[in-house]
Amino acid sequence: LRPGLGETFSAKGFVLRAGRKVAVTRMELHNGKDSLIAVGTGAYSIS
Repeated sequence: LRPGLGETFSAKGFVLRAGRKVAVTRMELHNGKDSLIAVGTGAYSIS
């Protein structure tokens, strides 16, 4: 991944899987040149 340099950033989020009880997601942070600079994943309980 790359350093977070620049003036503008964009974040995108994706649901990888949504079951009955758990949803798994992926988040991506891109700089102004659309280079991927960070990623994150999360698991969320659905009630």
